[in-house]
Amino acid sequence: MRNLIIGSLLLIFSLANAQVHRFYYELTYKPTKDSTTTEKEMMVLDVGKDESLFMSYKQLDYDSTLTAGIKKAQEMGADVDAALMSKKPPVLSYRISKLKNGTLNYKDFIGMSEYYVYEEKPNLKWNISSEKEKIGVYHTQKASTEFGGRQWTAWFTPEIPIQDGPYKFSGLPGLIVKIEDADQNYIWTLEANKKLNQNIATNKQNYLEFQMGEAKKITKDGFVKRRSEYRKNPMGQMSQWFDEKNPELMKRLKEQEKREKEKLAHYNNTVEI
Repeated sequence: MRNLIIGSLLLIFSLANAQVHRFYYELTYKPTKDSTTTEKEMMVLDVGKDESLFMSYKQLDYDSTLTAGIKKAQEMGADVDAALMSKKPPVLSYRISKLKNGTLNYKDFIGMSEYYVYEEKPNLKWNISSEKEKIGVYHTQKASTEFGGRQWTAWFTPEIPIQDGPYKFSGLPGLIVKIEDADQNYIWTLEANKKLNQNIATNKQNYLEFQMGEAKKITKDGFVKRRSEYRKNPMGQMSQWFDEKNPELMKRLKEQEKREKEKLAHYNNTVEI
């Protein structure tokens, strides 16, 4: 118990003095609704003094690389390297900024050229159980809630006094170490953590924002509607880039549309139903 108290105090002290504390969560998920196999993705939760940021580590690296390339091209007065811009974007592209008051900003792509942000304040009603379990090195306690059309079970640890966790989940008396839905479509598990000597704003900006400005504001319902429209007709967005009188370009568009539809059919199991 003495070691636990000392460890908690040290963490509180480090959070107070470090600009960002990063927590690494491994996500195991079913990409398709009827999938019998799973895929994995490393996600990061960056906790700052007044807000936190949750996103895919691949997206973080992708944005960092493209932003650096765009900035270099601008400084040299040259075109951005075509190979850099053709780099395949990550599947999980969303960024979630969470404020201490419970409000969050959700940013995500629709297709390759639309980038939106909506504000939300999830009404998470947690049922905290007396059941406890040790997960990795952490002593955790069980809690459950309903969100996004799914039933979720979380395991949080009072050893880390941060009321936060993966995705949009927060509000428990300790950091969420593991959370999964009843059908195990999505499972986040805390794997590691470290301090970063940087400001949380460093990773808040997507490369498109660096290049073209802020994400377009939209309501959550509007975002879901637009995403549904895109899934039905991705060619509608892509056709604006092509001259319909050019048969070669239209052929390439059809090929791109086929690939995009295959990707959308494979990744159709969203976190929120």
